[in-house]
Amino acid sequence: MSRPMVSKKKAQTLAFALFVIGIGILFFVNNWWPGIALVIGLPLAAKHYLLGKHWDMILCLFVFIGIFVTVQFQIEWSLLLPILFIVGGLYIFLKEFFVKEPESEAEREEDLKHEIEEDQK
Repeated sequence: MSRPMVSKKKAQTLAFALFVIGIGILFFVNNWWPGIALVIGLPLAAKHYLLGKHWDMILCLFVFIGIFVTVQFQIEWSLLLPILFIVGGLYIFLKEFFVKEPESEAEREEDLKHEIEEDQK
């Protein structure tokens, strides 16, 4: 993992702004499917890029652009879409359990604060 370009909050805000802009574009072009795949995937990929998670960005682009291309160009999806989802799911699973990324002090404090808030409810 490389160094983040911006804070996590700023990356989330920018990704949300891209998502809202994408929804607006979908209203103009009225092409919800498969356009929604790009509207979801591109902001997620941008967020990963801004946070320095380049492998996550590549996987995100692979899955969501793969879905878009498969549907938009009427490629036989009965084999390709399951492969996209299986590769994506395996990557997320293996990354979570086998790759330890250093957690920043701020993330640990935020997680602890969230746990305390949940316990108080």
